[in-house]
Amino acid sequence: MKQASMHVASLTLDELNPRHAHPTSSLEESIAAILEKDTDKILRLARSIAERGLNPTELIVVMPDGDLNIVLEGNRRIATLKLLHKPGLAPNAQLQRKFAAIAAKAEAPRRVQCIIAESRQQAAPWIKLRHTGENKGVGVVKWDSAEVSRFSGRSNSTEKARLLTEAMNAWFVDDVDLIADVAAVRENRITNLGRMIGDPDIRKRLGISFDGDSVISEFPKERMHRILSRLFHDLAGSYSVDKIKTKDQRTNYLQKVEEDLPRLADRLEAPERFSTANAAGSAEPVEADEASEPKTPKPPRRRRPDFEKRLFQSVSLNNVSIRTSEVFQEAKRLSIDEMPNIAAIMVRVVVDIVVLDAAHQLSWGRGQGDLKSRIGAALHQVDPAKDNPALKDAWRFSQKDEGALVLKTLHQFVHNWQSSPLTSEVRKLSLAYGPLLTQIDELIEKKKR
Repeated sequence: MKQASMHVASLTLDELNPRHAHPTSSLEESIAAILEKDTDKILRLARSIAERGLNPTELIVVMPDGDLNIVLEGNRRIATLKLLHKPGLAPNAQLQRKFAAIAAKAEAPRRVQCIIAESRQQAAPWIKLRHTGENKGVGVVKWDSAEVSRFSGRSNSTEKARLLTEAMNAWFVDDVDLIADVAAVRENRITNLGRMIGDPDIRKRLGISFDGDSVISEFPKERMHRILSRLFHDLAGSYSVDKIKTKDQRTNYLQKVEEDLPRLADRLEAPERFSTANAAGSAEPVEADEASEPKTPKPPRRRRPDFEKRLFQSVSLNNVSIRTSEVFQEAKRLSIDEMPNIAAIMVRVVVDIVVLDAAHQLSWGRGQGDLKSRIGAALHQVDPAKDNPALKDAWRFSQKDEGALVLKTLHQFVHNWQSSPLTSEVRKLSLAYGPLLTQIDELIEKKKR
């Protein structure tokens, strides 16, 4: 069976779903039947999807039937996604308000990865294994309590480390160097970061703690910026696991960076909480007793500017060749959040073809051997004095060999199957090279006059 990425709107719930006591006859009736069986579970599923997305280890199974794509496996998940995208599908006003409130906190996925079955018969053996227990070892074998405990102990620190990187991307979005180090640590040194923050003394002195899916900060972010920059720079660079393996080594590290640590007197009266479900990663005060105080309405979720949603969205090219323009316009329709892998690849493709197009039109005769040389030649043409602040990141990312977002990152997005781009990385690259594309287009216009 083949796999394909499919839009949620193109999927139809199964009216013969075994979860229903009787067949249903419409989307609304199918959703009502799923909610009737256990409303609270679907609401919890909706919150989970809004916060984390779909479980990538469990794919949706669909069967094409004429113009329809019938969901054979995953009806609860797809029904929940449809409710998040269109709360009016819920059977009553109370549920509509609840799903609308959940949807307002985060943008639910609009595309899902699906397995395509030719028929119900083809999918049936696999769906049966999914829902009928161990089947003598052929199906899903659940962990016993000891196995659960070992997994939890092994994974918690790493998961906390990943959560901290998400907080860093939200807290210090304008610090390009720090965000580059965060990306490098997340990609290659995440277990080392987990080892560091798994140490309670490290967490206490950094002023961070964890509560479920939240990071709690004890200091103002500006007071934490210096030590966190130092920590991520060290972990992204020379600090290998051998230097932080023992408790004594981690204590020595704290002593070494003493001058970068926040002062204890700077602690916040009310610690702040970061959660991936927060509005654009904003921090919220942690209440001492949430049950004892009347809850005040949260401010509306701050929407990201349009240029952050799509590739090169703020860039216009009017003087490149027709083919280059077509590729560029198609790339601009890519949603970075929904298609980060394709968007990452297209950053490299777009930059390369625009540079090649300009070199051909303007007869640049040197520095065309590799991508680094081609971009370098373009930069020298549009910014010979290297003093244009808008091109600072393009110079640094393409011509220097340090940090996490250098040119080799673009190559890895195409050639390294182990490389999984972060949406924050794609945005940084798009924002870095966008001004270069604009300057090249203006140079073509100027030279043609």
